[in-house]
Amino acid sequence: DDKARELLRDFDPYLFIKHLPDPSLVLSPCRKFLLPRRTRRCPPVALVLDLDETLVHSTTDHCGNADFSFSLHANFQRQTVYVRRRPHLQMFMERVAQLFEIIVFTASQSTYAEKLLNILDPKRKVFRHRIFRDSCVLVDGNYLKDLSVLGRDLSKTVIVDNSPQAFGFQVDNGIPIESWFDDEADCALASLLPFLESLASAEDVRPIIASAYKLRQKIQAASDPPWLRHCVHENEKQAVSKITL
Repeated sequence: DDKARELLRDFDPYLFIKHLPDPSLVLSPCRKFLLPRRTRRCPPVALVLDLDETLVHSTTDHCGNADFSFSLHANFQRQTVYVRRRPHLQMFMERVAQLFEIIVFTASQSTYAEKLLNILDPKRKVFRHRIFRDSCVLVDGNYLKDLSVLGRDLSKTVIVDNSPQAFGFQVDNGIPIESWFDDEADCALASLLPFLESLASAEDVRPIIASAYKLRQKIQAASDPPWLRHCVHENEKQAVSKITL
């Protein structure tokens, strides 16, 4: 847990997004839609939810205050996974299920995530669709979630993720949420509900999200650390000297 928190502190997701390559360079033009067509009974807006550190926190370290646990075979050994629900998760799930088509899109492996989701939502009444790591796009060690592959109208698609870089290809669709590990006083899910409710009937969610979260401004303001700027400057000087020679 401590290592994960340290990595999150040192990583600037908005700087990462700023340096993302053009999507056409990393996304296959032949990618098929992952989901079946939306039915008429389905709510018009799709809400894409991340799993780990957004809805729950899981660990293989023994956890006495876990909400539940399950066994998992990984790396040729059996492990016990201990899971804590983020505060207000049940209420959040019940409410968003009334308003949206819910899609879980996680960078976790399906063997783990399916087991967890089957406990959270055993009858699949909330999480209608489940998408896993094999559908992410790996860019510089980060798993990105390309929303265009869902087959849903992007003007009516919202993603909530604790890792903003995950929705780097569709910034205006993304709502960043604070990573959650164990804070029992956390109220991020409950606090987010009124804003999500305002999106449920929107003609286009993107300008509303962009106005509220101003992520493009954060991306624009993100700057390289001094050591990296120095390396780039030195490389540019060497390139110029080679040309003049």
